[in-house]
Amino acid sequence: MKKVTVIEEEHVEYVELIRERVKNKAKHEYVFFLDADEELSSSLIDELKNIYKKYDVIKIPRKNMVFGSWVQHSRWWPDYQIRLFKKTALVWPTKIHQQPEINGEVYELPPEEKNAILHHNYDSIDDFIIRMMRYAKIEALEKIESKKEFHLREATGNAVSEFVSRYFAGEGYKDGMLGFTLGILQLFYSFLVYFYYWEKRRYSADIEDPAANMKRFFAQGLAETIYWGPKRVTDKILGAMIRRMMK
Repeated sequence: MKKVTVIEEEHVEYVELIRERVKNKAKHEYVFFLDADEELSSSLIDELKNIYKKYDVIKIPRKNMVFGSWVQHSRWWPDYQIRLFKKTALVWPTKIHQQPEINGEVYELPPEEKNAILHHNYDSIDDFIIRMMRYAKIEALEKIESKKEFHLREATGNAVSEFVSRYFAGEGYKDGMLGFTLGILQLFYSFLVYFYYWEKRRYSADIEDPAANMKRFFAQGLAETIYWGPKRVTDKILGAMIRRMMK
């Protein structure tokens, strides 16, 4: 029986804080990261065993299960993850949701279900919102600590882009109500980061006018929906606009 070494680490708010430190404790040339809510199929394990020595870094698609369903669009698939790599080929940053700096040859497994890590992601709306709040607080604090200015205009622009890129450009509408719900929740995340940023600055006023920014928010949303939306949606919007102008 092979021995397994268990190393206890102090609790952290997000995993990027310890990725690099944990990587450096590995004794072998190659390292594989697997989170507690992820699974590998036997076929994927066999495939990785056959190819891993040919490359420095391997990107693996991830099958996200959200509210009990596989999210197949909305930019949630193939959701490539860097999990198998040569220890010297990359460095993990400590900022939340950041990808590592890579120095080596990268290979992407084909985006097929058989090649995917199974990720038991969010179980419920409550689970999503609780984690969203935690991540938004962390991101807002990072902006404060880096002395980076963050304005409402940027937050509203991010919110529109997040929804449109997922629901329309990323074909989230094909995921039905699940895709719509995720698009709206991720749109709100951008506002939540700004609200926590505002709170951490002791509610100091932004020099930008909220009303003007919301006008820009809806105008940008309409323009991008017409550009990226499926034809049946954009034709209906344009038709309604033309009928209103002709009255």
